[in-house]
Amino acid sequence: MTPETPSHVSGCTYNDIMRAVPLIDERFLNEKEKLQGEEDTTSGYYVPIETYELLKVEGGTATPPPNGAGIPYLFHENQYNLTIYKYENNLWTEQKHATMHKTLALSTVLLCAFQLSLNGNAHSRRPHRSLQMAATETGKTVIPEETDVVVIGSGIGGLCCGAMCGRYGFDVTVLESHYHPGGCAHSFEIDNCVFDAGPSLWAGLSRPSPNPLRQVLDAIGDKSVEWKTYDGWMMYTPEGAFRFDCGPVRWEETLRKVAGDEAVRDWQNLQQYIAPMVEAAMGVPPMALRPDLWALVTIFRWLPNLLKAGSFSSFLTGPFSQVLDRTVKRESFVYRWLDFLSFALSGLPADGTIGAAMIYTVGDLAREGACVDYPIGGGGAVIDALVKGIEGFGGRVALRSHVEEILVEDGRAVGVRLRGGKVVRARKAVVTNASVWDTLKLLPEGALETAEREKLASTKPTESFMHIHACIDKTGLPEDLDIHHTVVFDWDAGVDGEQNVVIISIPSVLDPAMAPEGKHVVHAYAAGNEPFDVWENVKKNSEEYKQMKEQRSQKLWEALERVIPDIRQRASKERGGFALVGTPITHQGFLRRHRGSYGPALEAGKETFPGAKTPIPGLLRCGDSTWPGIGIPAVAGSGVSAANALAPVGKHLSLLNEMNRQGQLKTSSAY
Repeated sequence: MTPETPSHVSGCTYNDIMRAVPLIDERFLNEKEKLQGEEDTTSGYYVPIETYELLKVEGGTATPPPNGAGIPYLFHENQYNLTIYKYENNLWTEQKHATMHKTLALSTVLLCAFQLSLNGNAHSRRPHRSLQMAATETGKTVIPEETDVVVIGSGIGGLCCGAMCGRYGFDVTVLESHYHPGGCAHSFEIDNCVFDAGPSLWAGLSRPSPNPLRQVLDAIGDKSVEWKTYDGWMMYTPEGAFRFDCGPVRWEETLRKVAGDEAVRDWQNLQQYIAPMVEAAMGVPPMALRPDLWALVTIFRWLPNLLKAGSFSSFLTGPFSQVLDRTVKRESFVYRWLDFLSFALSGLPADGTIGAAMIYTVGDLAREGACVDYPIGGGGAVIDALVKGIEGFGGRVALRSHVEEILVEDGRAVGVRLRGGKVVRARKAVVTNASVWDTLKLLPEGALETAEREKLASTKPTESFMHIHACIDKTGLPEDLDIHHTVVFDWDAGVDGEQNVVIISIPSVLDPAMAPEGKHVVHAYAAGNEPFDVWENVKKNSEEYKQMKEQRSQKLWEALERVIPDIRQRASKERGGFALVGTPITHQGFLRRHRGSYGPALEAGKETFPGAKTPIPGLLRCGDSTWPGIGIPAVAGSGVSAANALAPVGKHLSLLNEMNRQGQLKTSSAY
């Protein structure tokens, strides 16, 4: 039954309230002056309590009403008064009253008008269209008081863990702080443009493969994600512009043109040297791995492949540079190009990237029939599939459900406490998909030995990101424009040099539905090479912040101009376009990334990623702070490992047998 709103409230229905999404977008805050003199617009708009917590009220910060059966909301009256109402027992009751500063009231009203789509001139940002109902109607998600497995965070690692736990028959509750599921891999929509927030390069997903994410999608029976394939991407380096083509032949032809016959010989020597290692690197399907002694049973049928890997263990577990140093010269083009590929994969150069990941990647890209994939609808389509998988097994993904503490009793993790005080107990385990640094903040004092806590807290993060998301006029652009482009400005600066590598994605060339008619969506990012230190003390939305955004985004624009020389004009308002700049502050705040980082900077051969198990019984971990590390395949594999740690070995073996019969457990030798 729809509740009756307070008598003096008008212009906003209960359903409008439930559809409102809490979002503060600085572009709207910057336009608050437009509302000057329009005081009547403050009548009848509600804002969810999450937004209220960010607003200062005269006399101090108002305390939100306690969470309970009701849903607290803000109501803005005329004269910039603010009243909080809570709906309970089919009645709205007043909880608190305060007077706001005029500018805060105006900016909040503007936010609310934006959320209810009452400002037709604004760019409305919302979740990817396939997830919009799930992300905006979170009041319908009932969080149980007790569940088998609690997963903290809905990044790909957490969603893969949740989906696999559901597949094994556990009741799963994934708790996500934001209104977007997907973490760094989510998609969002602005003015009918669908953008990827994070990764844009996907591979090994359009058919059964050794990719852990593909094996998860197969395990949960997903058929919803459609994939487009393509065979390479454009590179812009000091040598010039050229295209990397997957497969064994065309890339060698390109190498000869770009760097001469010696580069071709280097590439051939490398391929010959790593050929037996490629077989070993993925000789066991990720779905068979588990972090306990039962792994001897689940991997038994692939034991011969594992024994082969043993003879190459130092190359597989050490840095990829060990392999390169035995086959090519450091100053050669092939070495530099593979140094870049290592950085793109892990956020570290070849001397810090684990050998197994790069050996498999290089071998896979060079095989006959090799290709790269992209999901129709963007990364959000993959997230949607994983969420539906969890729900299909009876679990749930609860958005706007911020975990404040992991509960530890008698030395064991037994559940979590949410913001507002609600407790969710876990019968089997709590799995944290939060970063190593954020997980430490959730653990009570004394839950870890001091030495262990200090060791984890000292984990070095990679650097952060700069982003440009743009909608551009595509009139006159080539029909065969590539989806992906990479710019390396200066080899001597190092692939991890400040803003030296920029990755560009134009997914609407493969999926036109991601952009309005006559437009392309473009995503450019400097990944893992934007220093957080220069942003650390800058206040968001300050004049200094705006100037830094303008200044620090110039390198990305320069990279984009290598691909589309007049892209700034194409992104202008006059051409019907727009451009949004994201910073390390955006990454830190919106994605809850410690220092806005790409993840831990653990160098292969010197440091190792921790596994799924933790020193605290009942607490497991997954995500990019966990083995096997950073990147889509790695975080998906970490989620599989955590779920398998909980699965009875009989159910695990049954799943492996079923997937093997269906040809879904590919290894490198069978791919």
